[in-house]
Order: sequence, then structure tokens, then C-alpha cells
Amino acid sequence: MASRKTNTQGQPTEGEGSESFENSYKQWSVGHDGKYIPCYKTVPKVPPGVYELKHSNQLGFYIEKQNHISDDILQLPMDEIKEILDDIDKFWKREKVFKKYGYTHKRGILLHGPPGNGKSYLIQLLASYIIKDMKGIVLNLKDYSSVDLYLEFVGPVIREIEKDTPLFVLMEDIDNILEYDRSVLTKILNMLDGIKQIDKVVYIATTNYPEKLQARVSNRPSRFDRRYKISKPNAQVREYYIRHKLNKEDLNKIDLKMWVEKTRGLSISHIKELI
Repeated sequence: MASRKTNTQGQPTEGEGSESFENSYKQWSVGHDGKYIPCYKTVPKVPPGVYELKHSNQLGFYIEKQNHISDDILQLPMDEIKEILDDIDKFWKREKVFKKYGYTHKRGILLHGPPGNGKSYLIQLLASYIIKDMKGIVLNLKDYSSVDLYLEFVGPVIREIEKDTPLFVLMEDIDNILEYDRSVLTKILNMLDGIKQIDKVVYIATTNYPEKLQARVSNRPSRFDRRYKISKPNAQVREYYIRHKLNKEDLNKIDLKMWVEKTRGLSISHIKELI
């Protein structure tokens, strides 16, 4: 068996010479037909976090943890936040009711509205809730190939291994994903309420252009059960955002009431640029 030099995390690194190499393999992964494959280490459960779906000729399909969640997400006073979080909380608690009536335990949420008004912020907040409060997994389906990998491999495999782990599947700018290839529409429909459904999952998609989505995607309760329009921030949200983004010294230099009034009609992104 080949040996490799490893870093402090047990991952292989480039060695300076064969005499300094250390064996980084920890145990055997059991394959098909009597194959035993050396591996670094195994874990019984994937840690909570945001993951991207990937594929390589050497590894096949796999998921890779990303650092997408900020530690300082503002709790903006948006009505949609409480409504969505309450809905997700009720959804998770009603698994037995879904099973009683023979339904797949899943939820679909579509966020739409003009760009820059907080859809990405809501995604961050929801993902943080899934990870920190529910110890769940967030899968980021960012393109056509990610959808393919999820349908054919990752979704079914996760439910074989992680039978009870809450799963949150994210599709930002779903209209762009759908435009990639005609066949992707059929695949996403199969994922949402067709033959590729899995249990204990919340699908959440965003779009700036809901008019681009076909009605069978955006207007079917069994696919996206909840739709939320994220509009431009009201005065309360604007004041909260400005107050918490400026430090105390800066706040003392400005007329906050005037800033709130002058930013009427601006998006969160515009106010961020102003600050």
C-alpha cells in the first residue's frame, strides 16, 4: 500500500522525501465483489453545514462542505422571516401527519421579487436555522449538473445513510437553472413531486423573475407550497439595517430619521452601497 505524508488534519500533502512519508490511511472502505479500498477515515453522519455537489473521475460523486453562512446575520424585522420560520417549524413537527395520509414529508418554498431586496439574506438566515437549530444539511444546487447529481446519486444516498437528518435543498435563481437545458425542467419536477421524491426535505428556490417560470413549476401546491414576494424594505427595516450596520460614532454624525426617509424605495443592496 502506498504511503503519504499528511498534515495535522490527516490530509495528504506533498512530501520532501520518501523517508519522511507517513501512512495516512486509517481503515478500509468495503466495496463490491470483495474490494477493500484504503481510506483516510469514515464518519457515520455528515456534520451540519452547507455542501456543494461535485463529481470527479477519481472519486465519483461527493459533497464538499462550504463556508457560506455568516456568523453575524442581522435579524431584520421582516414579516416574511417569522412566517417562513414558523411554517418550517410546523412542517418538521408534522411528519406523522404526512405519513398518516400517505404523503411524502417535504415542503417547497419559492422566494421572488426584485433583486437586492433580501432574498439572499433570507437564504442565509434559513440555512443558519437548519444548521444550528436543527443540525441539518444544506445542499446547494447551483446549476444543471448539481440537479443531476442530486437526483441520481446524492439525494437517494443521503436518505440511505442519514435517515433522519433534516435536509434543506437550495436553488438560487432557479430560472437560470431551468434555462440551461430543456430536460432540467422534467428533472426538477420529478425532484419536487415525481418519482425522485425523498422524505424530510425542504426545497427553497429564489427568482427575480417569477414570470419566467412555467405555471407547473411556480403555481402547483405540491411543488412550491409557499410563495413569498420579497419587496423593497419598509421604513422599519431600513432603520434597523442602517442602525446596525453603522457603528456608534458614525450614527452620532448622521440624522438617522432623514436617512430612513431619503432611502425610501431603495433596495437593501442600494442601502448597503450607501453605507
